[in-house]
Amino acid sequence: MKKNLLLTLFLVMSFLANAQVGILTPTPQRTLHVNGSLQLVKELNVGGSENIQGTAGREGEFLSSNGAGTAPTWRTIESQNFLKVVFVANKDDISPNTGSYVGSHLTGTFENFAQNFIYNIVNKIDNNFIAYDANTGIFTVKKAGFYNVATYFTYDLNLNGTNQTAGTATSQLQREADTQNLVSAVSTGHGERTTQVYHQLAGIQPFAAGETFRLRCKYTQDFRLSKGNISISYLTQ
Repeated sequence: MKKNLLLTLFLVMSFLANAQVGILTPTPQRTLHVNGSLQLVKELNVGGSENIQGTAGREGEFLSSNGAGTAPTWRTIESQNFLKVVFVANKDDISPNTGSYVGSHLTGTFENFAQNFIYNIVNKIDNNFIAYDANTGIFTVKKAGFYNVATYFTYDLNLNGTNQTAGTATSQLQREADTQNLVSAVSTGHGERTTQVYHQLAGIQPFAAGETFRLRCKYTQDFRLSKGNISISYLTQ
């Protein structure tokens, strides 16, 4: 008992003299110096003061250094302008399954004959940023900011007969409320007996919360929409 009291007294005196504690080191370099591993069973609080509790951050945040002599800060990936993938999907079927969408046959407007491209398999979705209607192919933005949208998709013309495949494919990533201010668009011409048309679109656009957008496709001959994929990333506010 006497030995334990002496050891405790020695440790207290050493702490008061140096204001530093070393674990497995006789020469601590900081207020607390651990020469070994550290296990946290619960939370890690940073910042605060001698009278105010620091913060443990929120789920998904990471610690970022603010330099020597300053407490680190919990930050989000978005605040550092990193790409955050919020939606990934693909299409592995052909629609319509039987028959074709009616092409414009060189007449009529794009909106009158264009069809929404619908992804039947959603691989990832972050509902804090975006919502997707698998019945209509319409995306709804949940968090305002800049989004990067990248798509690849296919027109299938196999059901068209002889002398009925030559034409023009037009594809648009567009806001529902503003079909003139396009996210991205492409239009390509194709000769007779073309059976597959491949398009790729990508664009970066700012969206307000509540805005909707979609991928629209049209061919001058009858067509079906085949395989495709899409990824949407949130960039920054």
